[in-house]
Amino acid sequence: MPDTEAAPGVPKRAWGEPLKRLDRAWTALESRLCAAVLLAEIAALCLWISLKGLSAEYTPGSGDKSGLVYRALLGAAVLGVAANRAFRGRARHDVAVTAAVVLGALGARAWANVGSEYFANLLNWMQSASFLTLIGGVSGIAKRLTLWLALLGASLATGQGKHINVDVVMRFLTPKLRVPVAVVGWLTAAVVCAAGVWGFFDHIAIESFRAPATAPCPEDPNKTCDVPPGAKIATVQGEMGKDLFLAGRQLSLDVRSFPRVIAGTKYDTYLHAAEWNAWMAGGGWEAHYDRDAVASLKMSEDAPEQTHLPIISIPGSAENVPGLLVKDLNFIFPFGLFIIALRFVLRALLAISGQVRVDPDAAHGDDDVAHAHEGGGLQGTGGAAGADKGAVPG
Repeated sequence: MPDTEAAPGVPKRAWGEPLKRLDRAWTALESRLCAAVLLAEIAALCLWISLKGLSAEYTPGSGDKSGLVYRALLGAAVLGVAANRAFRGRARHDVAVTAAVVLGALGARAWANVGSEYFANLLNWMQSASFLTLIGGVSGIAKRLTLWLALLGASLATGQGKHINVDVVMRFLTPKLRVPVAVVGWLTAAVVCAAGVWGFFDHIAIESFRAPATAPCPEDPNKTCDVPPGAKIATVQGEMGKDLFLAGRQLSLDVRSFPRVIAGTKYDTYLHAAEWNAWMAGGGWEAHYDRDAVASLKMSEDAPEQTHLPIISIPGSAENVPGLLVKDLNFIFPFGLFIIALRFVLRALLAISGQVRVDPDAAHGDDDVAHAHEGGGLQGTGGAAGADKGAVPG
């Protein structure tokens, strides 16, 4: 029976209609986000593998043949697709495609090192001197997208009542009692998720953002007290503001670097002292960092041939630039838990208003259960099973 039908004894109430529309819009948005994140993750992994394969040099007799293998697969795929399109509908189509695939695979030796230096320069720039460096490179993107995808899936499952749960008790309750029991369970789960939100936030704030866990008590400086949540939030806000500023400055460097790297210029040879100093002068660094610390980052122009990597430096800090934004991205987990908590609350309100059906068989999928009823698979276990899939067979 569809999830939108009210449970027995729980009439649909008008105040629940806007919540139902909100739930549908929310689900549609998360479904689109899931698709977009999945495509982005696939693209990131394909880009990573492709750049690694094209940048790997092959030397006969050496142990590393990853570049040769990738070029063989790429050549086979490209020539196979080309042959399929060229000979589609013609005689010997299968022979032509097979020959093209074999030729593409065997011809990898002929271009084993073609462009390897160019792609190595592009890969090294992306990994070591671009915005991607701040989040762990291309592989770091894939990791964060995987986590985001898992949280989106969990939220979607919660919104549809298909989250993991123990429903043994529910199967022994009458349909009227299932609603209050389910509501209590969902609200309890929301509280647990909310507690997890603060727990993860507190841990990240202390471990990654150096927020103090304790401080001298205001009434007695000789004693230590826990730092109030507001102070930790303020510390995180201040540090994240600096991180966002640095991310913006790195993007401005990437705008300068990208055309040069694509043109084949070595990423670590183009940014000379005068250009670096000019870039530093117009960035508004003093609004976030001490003026002397900012001045110390400028290069001496007495040696004009000296170059600087096109990667930001953090004034007066020993913090590593690689992975700088990883700690900020770690907040995706408590944020995801917060969204799931809201999902539990919304589903509880929908059940109270009679907009959704509380059914222990919902985890099996509405279509599958409905098909079982229509096919007679649940007939013979009692009339109640045929009339109401949520009822306990008599």
